[in-house]
Amino acid sequence: MPVHFGRRLLSRRQILASAGIAATFSVVQGRAQPLTGSASVTVLRAQKANANLLGPNAAATPVWAYNGAIPGMVLHAKRGEELRVQLQNELPEPTSMHWHGLRVPNAMDGVPGLTQSPIAPGGNFEYRFRLPDAGTFWLHPVGSHAGQTGRGLRGVLIVEEAEPIGVDRDLLLFLEDWSLTRDGTLSDASDASATITINAMPAIDLPVRTNERLRLRIVNATTARALALRIEGHEPTVVAIDGQPSEPFPAREGRVVLGPGNRIDLMVDARLPPGSRAAIMSQDGQAEISIARFVYEPMAARAAPLAAPKRLPANPLPERLDLRAASRHEFSIELNARPLPPVHERKPLFGARRGRVVVLACQNRTDKMQSIHLHGHHARLLDRLDDGWKPFWLDTLMVAPRQTERIAFLADNAGKWLIAARSVAAPSAPTDAWFEVT
Repeated sequence: MPVHFGRRLLSRRQILASAGIAATFSVVQGRAQPLTGSASVTVLRAQKANANLLGPNAAATPVWAYNGAIPGMVLHAKRGEELRVQLQNELPEPTSMHWHGLRVPNAMDGVPGLTQSPIAPGGNFEYRFRLPDAGTFWLHPVGSHAGQTGRGLRGVLIVEEAEPIGVDRDLLLFLEDWSLTRDGTLSDASDASATITINAMPAIDLPVRTNERLRLRIVNATTARALALRIEGHEPTVVAIDGQPSEPFPAREGRVVLGPGNRIDLMVDARLPPGSRAAIMSQDGQAEISIARFVYEPMAARAAPLAAPKRLPANPLPERLDLRAASRHEFSIELNARPLPPVHERKPLFGARRGRVVVLACQNRTDKMQSIHLHGHHARLLDRLDDGWKPFWLDTLMVAPRQTERIAFLADNAGKWLIAARSVAAPSAPTDAWFEVT
């Protein structure tokens, strides 16, 4: 399953009302960059940098980064605005940039060889498109450049809703993984260990006030790791998955699990008394470790908690999918004895006419959990026993070993689109494919 919430996928859905209040956006240890309209071009430089990934007193790690920031630049825009970002390559090898979860025009999808030519060292490319959806998205290299993600080329795009959302603060929790030696050097050697950071730190404190409402935007920006998180002492409400609004429902026992690439938006009401502490825990094998803490300030935000959160405004996705006349295809993930040619040199997995509903059976024929990311579209996860679907959209899902998951989507975005697959917690060559919408 793509995103699990405790022991069950969804609780009984609720449609609830809430009062509107002013919201502010903040990110810990990142650089927020607002977009100021279609005439503004934001420059992102892919360049060498240093980051204190093991803490402020540890040796700095040489990384690659957007504008020298870990996590990368946090772009901040509104739905319907035109985004213009010029990526300048100051690295010693070609690169490109994929807008993970955004339904962009095909030429802007950032897949080297398939949708654009790689950006050579010293070169640049301007990504320009309107933002069709509000939500939480991120950016990183893909395809032949996917390995650059683990070196630090990761960033965030927050697209605000057209109308105000009733929260006090909007917080980004950006989770990354690094293969580090003891001295903090990036390495694939056997003496390196996997290190998880949150907003570029081993752990962070989040100051809150009693009866304050927080919107937590959680991004699993790891290269190949599922993350199980638990918020102590609170009752978070899920309001969006992979950038797309869902009907609000409680995260059972405060738990959520995100596959690599997944995002989830939570509404969290801070209802503990002033001076309290509450940890955000991450599952690490059989144990849990604290990666963040809510630290309650002495003064309350208001005398009483707010009413329950309401559903976020919908993005322009179809309310229904007609599966009766759907085009049906299979995507099989297998262990390859020999390296495959670059994905753009292979034949398309399938073709679909624009406006056609596609049902895709994702078959995992390996003994490892697989993460699958669908480019250019969002999909419904179909029920296994019938043609119903889960009441949320996704662009990234996990498929258990030797299992099959089926997704359905409207092929309404013309072009050549990547389907990217990665083994979860087990490095391996990618099993990618592509399809064409005409």
